[in-house]
Amino acid sequence: MKYVFILLLICNNCFAQEPKADFEILNCKPIKANFLWAAKTELTNIQYLEYLHYIKKNNGMKAHDKMLPDTAVWRNNLGNVEPYVNYYFQHPAYRHYPLVGITKEQAESYCEWLEMILNDKFSNDPKHPVQKINVRLPTEAEWELAARGGNPNAIFPWKGEEMRRTDKKFKGQIKANYVRGRGEYMGVAGNLNDNADVTAPAESYWPNAYGLYNMSGNVAEMVSEDGRTKGGSWGSRAPFLEIDGKDEYAGFTEASSKIGFRYFVEVVDFKTVKPKKEIELTAKLIESMLTEIPGDNSFLISKYEVSNQLYNLFLKNKSNTKYASDQSLWITEMDYPSIIENDYTSHPDYSNHPVVNITKEGAQAFCKWLSEEYNKFPKRKYENYTFRLPKEKEWEHAARGGLEGSLYPWGGPYIRNAQGCMLCNYKPSKDRWILDTENAYLIPGISDSELRDAAAQDGLLITGPVNSYHPNSRGVYCMSGNVAEMIADSNITKGGSWGSDNPYHLQITSSETHKGASPYIGFRFVAITKHEMETGLHIESKGE
Repeated sequence: MKYVFILLLICNNCFAQEPKADFEILNCKPIKANFLWAAKTELTNIQYLEYLHYIKKNNGMKAHDKMLPDTAVWRNNLGNVEPYVNYYFQHPAYRHYPLVGITKEQAESYCEWLEMILNDKFSNDPKHPVQKINVRLPTEAEWELAARGGNPNAIFPWKGEEMRRTDKKFKGQIKANYVRGRGEYMGVAGNLNDNADVTAPAESYWPNAYGLYNMSGNVAEMVSEDGRTKGGSWGSRAPFLEIDGKDEYAGFTEASSKIGFRYFVEVVDFKTVKPKKEIELTAKLIESMLTEIPGDNSFLISKYEVSNQLYNLFLKNKSNTKYASDQSLWITEMDYPSIIENDYTSHPDYSNHPVVNITKEGAQAFCKWLSEEYNKFPKRKYENYTFRLPKEKEWEHAARGGLEGSLYPWGGPYIRNAQGCMLCNYKPSKDRWILDTENAYLIPGISDSELRDAAAQDGLLITGPVNSYHPNSRGVYCMSGNVAEMIADSNITKGGSWGSDNPYHLQITSSETHKGASPYIGFRFVAITKHEMETGLHIESKGE
């Protein structure tokens, strides 16, 4: 089981709260951050032979024979094809050629088997970070995402529109296995030959920016949509090789010598590496979260956005459960939300991430509950303090940290430091690409791996821990980015979020309309005396 029973490596991640999987040596490459991986090549004959061996050993010869590819499909092509009928799947010379002659049902059965084998291995390996995966055919949209290699404007998986290499070393060589003219499967003899009369080995030609081979040509690849394939085959002309081109084999129901597949791996759940002790609400804990914002009307503000673990203490009171976060909202914002949707509020790995998907009423109820709980403690630093959402002027005053006229909480005019590191958690899609003037197409500005997903350029796919990055001069964290924060005196949010793709939204004076619970919106609180609450002293602060 060369491709299956193999230890998977663990990638390092900037934040321990977000474990990473590495399927590189399982013949897979990352497509959507850490959630979706694609097989590097089309499934090969040797990989399918491993599956057949398992079926024969565990389910018997009848089940084995049912899953055999139909080698007679080669007779549908012109010429002397009997060698392919007799040897293509069986002979060792073709072990690393793409599998053909199978139905979609057989492809799905292979994916189910691989999923079972891997999940069984993961569950018995306490050191492996992955708890559960799905192995499946990709959707058409996922296939196109993988084929583009990070370039949203790509026509073919390779750079540019030319079908032959133009560089000096490989000049004239074909970039994919396809047909140049009627019946011309081999192409022009010599240097311009694609070296394939039918299929070519699965790692032939050049991979795209994601490291994926033969996304166009060689064999057309099945997708999850019934009867659909993508990418064209060794028997296709150039227009069918385009990523969003017409489906040459649309509606196929039978096995073909021109159709194969590659599997995709979707991570569903990670293991908890280290269980975390549940926090206990004490006066000392609450006070440790506060920092003073000085001025003629000084006040206290929480250093951090309210975290999942703190909000969960609030929800322990049954009367407060109506304010629980709506995790189904993740599905409207993410392509692969299952991990987040199931675990974000409860999994220890996300305990120190900001609570999201809650209403303003829920945030206000939390503040009321925190006020009541704090004032119950006999030993407390502050007397008769009330917690509430900050007003807009208070929030801006705290964000500036004493630096008047500052665009951002850190004081500078830029959202990266001198080393190019990002200073907050946002989605820098607008500065993610640079223009390749030679070929007039967008390419990554740094590297394919670093810029593969705009949301993860800063080391975070979604939210980060509430104490991420550096605090401002008043010790307040994430006033810009991470989550946009609710304001008491209007239906707006301040500071932008992990999903903000415009640096303007991260500026202190900027605001966005608050339209209800969202994965992008959380909150923090201020603490003021009962007298200040009644007189409204903090609606306006001097120096604003």
